[in-house]
Amino acid sequence: MELNHKTIAVTGAAMGIGEACAALLKESGANVIIVDIDEAAGKAAAQTHGCDFFKADISDEDDMKALRDYITANYGSLDILVNNAAKQTEKNFFDFTVKDFASDINVNLIGTFAAIRTLCEIMKPGSSILNMLSVHYEQPRLNKYAYDASKAGIAMLTKEAALVLAERGITVNAISYGAVRTPMNRDWIEHPEHMEQAKEKVPLRWVGEPEEIASFVKAILTEFSAHATGSVFTIDGGRRLI
Repeated sequence: MELNHKTIAVTGAAMGIGEACAALLKESGANVIIVDIDEAAGKAAAQTHGCDFFKADISDEDDMKALRDYITANYGSLDILVNNAAKQTEKNFFDFTVKDFASDINVNLIGTFAAIRTLCEIMKPGSSILNMLSVHYEQPRLNKYAYDASKAGIAMLTKEAALVLAERGITVNAISYGAVRTPMNRDWIEHPEHMEQAKEKVPLRWVGEPEEIASFVKAILTEFSAHATGSVFTIDGGRRLI
């Protein structure tokens, strides 16, 4: 897909991987809308990269309908949706409450569904949806139960959305990435010993930068989005192998 003049919405793009994606896609000539619940950070990112900004809680169906109407009024239609917004709670299993679990699921899984279900209405044949996963959608670990379960759910949602939206000529794929230097991972990336422990779990001793993931996103959208659907593309330095 040629990105020049395409209209792209990136959720959770006020910082981290989402911001890196928005910046690179804008540099590629696209009209990029940063969608985020953090208005201050979202507006700052939009101003820095020359993007548009729309404040929204992706798990709120009314917010997604408002976003759909905004895109329709200002751009006509949507060509690409990058579902990146996510929330992560870390607690011991026996301290994890139902409320904690539901909070992450609402943003990550329900939010991804709400964005796909609502915004696909303004996407034409040849459009593409890309969902962001984690290597932990299939690799268990401790203390981040809701986040990992939500990513597993998104992996299946990717396949099922791909199945139904194929009738409209819309492709739906996902990216599974490993350890990345983002604000969400600040608890360990700022500690050298924790960083080394993270690298020991990766065969290539790789901790990615947001810009690397953004480059991968661009490659998939430009090279594979017309030929693949229901697929999960992986960039994790081999983390899933251990």
